[in-house]
Amino acid sequence: MVSNIISQERLTKYLKAAGYDTQRALDLYGWNILISEAFFPVLSASEVCLRNIISSRLVALYGPTWWDDAAFLTQIGNGKRIVKTARDKLRKKGAVTSGGMTAELNFGFWVNMLLARHEPVFWANLHASFVDLPPAVTYNALYVRCDAVREFRNRVFHHEPILHRNITKEYSQIMELITWLSPDKAKWIKQYSRVMTVARQKP
Repeated sequence: MVSNIISQERLTKYLKAAGYDTQRALDLYGWNILISEAFFPVLSASEVCLRNIISSRLVALYGPTWWDDAAFLTQIGNGKRIVKTARDKLRKKGAVTSGGMTAELNFGFWVNMLLARHEPVFWANLHASFVDLPPAVTYNALYVRCDAVREFRNRVFHHEPILHRNITKEYSQIMELITWLSPDKAKWIKQYSRVMTVARQKP
């Protein structure tokens, strides 16, 4: 039965896209799983690149235990609750390290480190930290791109439909962001990406 494969609520989204052809709706559902899976490597690469650059900047500004620095916690406002939750979680497991905190804090937190209010404090010299960022890319452009990738990432990781998104555009924007952050990482991850191969298989 179809209900054993996909809930009626979720199926409705695919039925509309398939002109209410049940078999095609199921095919689209299966393709959505495959294309979402194909995006995982490049989305993960963009997240890792961004968080590593920002955490390195925080170490430079606030020291190796930046998550406990009073000035840092004041600067990030409500974000300090997220930092303290991550820190306490790591303490229960053992030592708290910069690497551990960097991995524990989510992508949304790292994107928010690029909010406009942080520019004069964290990023007075943006290109000194983002050394591979093209000179023409402004602070706002970097934030907007990171936030767009974050929004798309959340859809993918939460198993939401992306069949109506422009896959080529989404993929190009993610790859461009990785190139801005680490050209070497972009070249490496592109070798293993299956996004466009799967995109061409859309029912």
